[in-house]
Amino acid sequence: MKSILLLERVSKVCLYALILLIPLWFLPITQNVLDFQKQALFLPLVFLGLIAWLGYSISQGEIRMRFSPLHIPVALFVGMVALSSVFSVWRYGSFWGWPQNITDTAVGMLGFGLLYLLISQIAEGSKTLFRLALLLLISGTLAGVFALVQMYGVFLLPIEAIKTTAFNTIGSPSMVALFSAILLPLALVLAFSSKLLLRAFLWVLVFLLLGIVTILNSQIAWMVLSAELLVLLVFGMVNLKKRMDFGWISFPMAFLVIAMFFGMFQVSVPGAPEVPIEVSLSRQAEWSIAKEVLGDRPLFGSGPGTFQIAYAEHHSPAVNETIFWNTRFNAGVSELLDWILMTGILGSLLLFGAIGTGLFLGVRRLFSQDEDHVAWMMGLGALSSFVGIVLAFILSSVPFVLWFVFWVLLAMLAVTGTGRLKTVSIAPPSVLAVGASFSFLLVLIFGLGLLFVGGQKYAAEVQYLKGARASLEGNIEESLERVTSAAQLNPSADLYWRELSQLYLVQLSRVSQRQDLTEEQRQQQMQLAASNAVAAARQAVTVADQNVANWIVQGFIYRNLIGAEGADAFAIASYERAAELEPASPFSWTEIGRVRILQAQQATDKDTFFEMALEDLQKALELKQDYAPAHYLVAAVREQQGQVEEAIVKLEDAKRAAPRDIGLAFQLGSMYRTQKNLTAAAQEFRRALQIDPEYANARYMLGLVYDEQGEKDLAIAEFERVAAANPDNGDLPRILQNLRQGLPALEGLNTEPPLQEAPPEINE
Repeated sequence: MKSILLLERVSKVCLYALILLIPLWFLPITQNVLDFQKQALFLPLVFLGLIAWLGYSISQGEIRMRFSPLHIPVALFVGMVALSSVFSVWRYGSFWGWPQNITDTAVGMLGFGLLYLLISQIAEGSKTLFRLALLLLISGTLAGVFALVQMYGVFLLPIEAIKTTAFNTIGSPSMVALFSAILLPLALVLAFSSKLLLRAFLWVLVFLLLGIVTILNSQIAWMVLSAELLVLLVFGMVNLKKRMDFGWISFPMAFLVIAMFFGMFQVSVPGAPEVPIEVSLSRQAEWSIAKEVLGDRPLFGSGPGTFQIAYAEHHSPAVNETIFWNTRFNAGVSELLDWILMTGILGSLLLFGAIGTGLFLGVRRLFSQDEDHVAWMMGLGALSSFVGIVLAFILSSVPFVLWFVFWVLLAMLAVTGTGRLKTVSIAPPSVLAVGASFSFLLVLIFGLGLLFVGGQKYAAEVQYLKGARASLEGNIEESLERVTSAAQLNPSADLYWRELSQLYLVQLSRVSQRQDLTEEQRQQQMQLAASNAVAAARQAVTVADQNVANWIVQGFIYRNLIGAEGADAFAIASYERAAELEPASPFSWTEIGRVRILQAQQATDKDTFFEMALEDLQKALELKQDYAPAHYLVAAVREQQGQVEEAIVKLEDAKRAAPRDIGLAFQLGSMYRTQKNLTAAAQEFRRALQIDPEYANARYMLGLVYDEQGEKDLAIAEFERVAAANPDNGDLPRILQNLRQGLPALEGLNTEPPLQEAPPEINE
């Protein structure tokens, strides 16, 4: 008997733990410290709670269930998300998600559906809902206060990775404000439904939540709060005589005035921390992408979690006129628009059906004749907050926490809008007993399997982050070991293979410079590193061939291996595929042009390859007229064709288009120096140093120009600064000695810094 009761307690403890911990939970041991970590906690607790509830019911020989009309659209929506993932452009991504985006996936929605089931069946009535709402308010308020404290630069936790004003446990500052605004009506309702000390405590939560919204001052949060308070007022006034006195109505009225004032006039709050500007697509741009996707895949969309792929393929070239031309958005401006795009007509209709049914049940409950005041108030609070989160879904893209709250509120509406739990006998040898036992085993086996695979993915993420940190510290061998381990634990994650290929390329470069190896050893190790780089890049393409980033990295790997048989052809083929997947980007066409130039340097018929390069670069410039790397490569072609003056004109054009491009300044200065226009060359190198005073190559070249102008003292000053920053460079002492003796800087030396600068889009 005790073990049976323990199962019941376990199911409730899991539910209460979820409500309390999800808004606060994070761990800085994976690259996504919030949503990924929250889901890693969420799924085990949901399955454990569900297994305990089923086990308790089977042991009792009866199951207590709430039959709500909301169950049908919820079940159909979760099923449709799973079906959409089957027809997705990237099945793995739709089922499991990107390492950085795991909310909009089949696994994520399955977990939320089970959370809805758990709440709707375990919550016996208003008392259980009250406890759940209270825990959610406590957790949410703590998360909001923690976010504010972080933004003011007070770091309470001794974790170096989160000692930044931008970190909080919800998401962006606007999401913290939105989260607080959604919870505020629920807190207000609970405050008027409580007594004595609990009421005082809840009023503290009410004003803390209002303070968080006020200080963060998000216009969307004020709009959401205004809508929620209107719901409170409308139903409060309609039922004024039956349910409450006028004193209760006065508070929503006062808060509504505050919300409308800040929402309409956008008044700045004195002493508020600086909130970073958040960038998203326009609604018109996202709707345009959605129409393109639905035109190709109307029923199921591109698949859950594939917004980035759809954006890359369908976004307008007009984005190239903005500073965000090279940004691949993971989400749009509206969560509901995202789901229309990703799950198509069927998925979006079922989501709207679940929302509409929840609203209907909530409104119907408020017009019922039930005299249970607490239950009626809980229904009002749940409906008000649910209206707010639906509006938030329309106005903004949201993180994992807000999806979690959405399903909690939807389940609360199912509880308040439906009758009491009904007892159904499942004692053997009935068919229901067999069905219940089968369901228990199915959930147990599926849950254990899901948690095992999820555990592997979690371990892979931990290893990947350790590898990324080792790479930043310059420890390439450890980084290779860690990222290889991540790829072995989760071979379906293209990110790991993509990063692994570039690490092998770095290893290749380092091996080529090692002096402690014989020539034979060096060649063997270089061939091994090159082979591994190619294999990893190909594997990334194999596991996710619709992700343009994989084709770009494969092209980059082959481009760096030009000289090996067939590398140039494979590089061009990779970039051409990337151009198909991201037709509005100038990057791939520019890289094809770069490969053509490298081909020309090894060919006898150079002009043919140069002309092909110019054609490809022209395609890039048609997409983005001010694309500096393409302008530079056009100039490089003209220079190698002997048309140096035309090359300089092209670089000057590019300079006007991108005045802060440091690579252009360096190349233009180098070209002026080649033409013996030393005054213009010095001006360009000084301009490069104004952009980045630590740019050693530009300072080196400026020193050479000063030397050639006869300004020995200025040249010595520049080379002394270069030597101080590069103490291991053996040529610099000789250069300084030459200058002090009145000799040319490079007397007796045959060295200059490389003149070809990597464009910023390529991570060398």
